[in-house]
Amino acid sequence: MQYSLPAPRVASQPRVAWWTQSTAGRFFKNKSNAAGVAILGPVVLLAMLAPVLPLPDPVATDIIASLEAPSFAHLFGTDKLGRDIFSRTLSGLQVSLVVGFASAAISMTVGVVVGTIAGTMGKTVDAVISSLVDVFLAFPSLLLAIGVIAVFGSGLPQLIAALSISSMPGAVRLQRSMALGLRSRTFMDAARMANAPMWWLLVRHVVPNTVAPMVVVATIYAANAILAEAALSFLGLGIVPPAPSLGNLVADGRNYLQTAWWISTMPGIALALVAMSLHLFSDGIREQLDPQHRT
Repeated sequence: MQYSLPAPRVASQPRVAWWTQSTAGRFFKNKSNAAGVAILGPVVLLAMLAPVLPLPDPVATDIIASLEAPSFAHLFGTDKLGRDIFSRTLSGLQVSLVVGFASAAISMTVGVVVGTIAGTMGKTVDAVISSLVDVFLAFPSLLLAIGVIAVFGSGLPQLIAALSISSMPGAVRLQRSMALGLRSRTFMDAARMANAPMWWLLVRHVVPNTVAPMVVVATIYAANAILAEAALSFLGLGIVPPAPSLGNLVADGRNYLQTAWWISTMPGIALALVAMSLHLFSDGIREQLDPQHRT
């Protein structure tokens, strides 16, 4: 029997347009979102403009200017090799933002696809996927990322892959739980009675109704990935020096905390601001999507 037109009208009813003109207005009126924009916006802008700004080469050394305190010549000071900390911090921010957003996007995409399949394709498929997810969740995410790096080596692509894999199980489990809740909803029954194909049910029913919560989780995953990248680079398992990363910048200054505090402190503050702004975004988006917070 051919799929008929009434089903799309039924399917479109439960889907709520969660980003409209009025929603955008409320988004920027939210204090968490406003704070997140105020913090993250300038940081991202500086990181994007770093290649065209008149800044010293982040890997160029100048022994004569080693361990200089912050000044107009070097806003964040210099390290033991005379490298400009401000320039290296901006380069490290570029790496952190790429790693954070790329790994969050990959893990969310895989999580939505696999989680939707687990929640809608029957008990056998669900049992297999859930068992694999439980195996991955048995390992701490950072330890799992270290294991992936140990196998495939260090570098930016390997780091993104490791952090994506370590966060995928949580995304799959979240999407699966939401898909299971939608499977028994009335509009799903109505679409099945209209002989709607399975792919149409997934594309028009399940995925659109789970996008909003996954966006909130994605911002948290991005912040966690940035912190994890810094931790791995601090341990020497992430970005390979002399390429700058916020993690290895903090590591470079750990032996100079009393004599050259700026080497670790400045990149550390930048790392904290980025992570904090993303968590503010997640709180603001969650409140935006919560009917009890809407005005």
